[in-house]
Amino acid sequence: MRKPSVLLSGFGLLLICACTPAHYVADRGRHLIVGMDAATLKSCAGIPTRTDRLDPRTELYSYEIKYEYTNGAQVTLPIIGGGFNLGAGGSYCHAIVRLVDGKVVAVNYTGDNDDLIGKEGVCAPIFRGCLREYEKGAKARTAAR
Repeated sequence: MRKPSVLLSGFGLLLICACTPAHYVADRGRHLIVGMDAATLKSCAGIPTRTDRLDPRTELYSYEIKYEYTNGAQVTLPIIGGGFNLGAGGSYCHAIVRLVDGKVVAVNYTGDNDDLIGKEGVCAPIFRGCLREYEKGAKARTAAR
């Protein structure tokens, strides 16, 4: 009768390991896009909600996300870059991306963007597509070796 308990333990470990906290995804996304050119950023994160040219060399892109459901228990199945939140969290995030000469030099998250487990977790979906593209490329490079 040990097999069911071993299977349940293995499933529980898999469930825990599959959950990546949203604040970790947001932080990795922020670091990954620094140095990207504008075209690559738009291809993985999408067209910015707003843009503003500060001077001939500097431009700001604003990416925004808003959650309608911020109270009560929200459970998301564990997927790459996903996880679960119980209770209320933040409701919106603005990612302000600064580009100089067409390259990303800084990213700042603003808004009510903290989730229950960590800060800036609400911002995770904004650059998640960029992380996935990077991970696909890394796997392809590893497989080619």
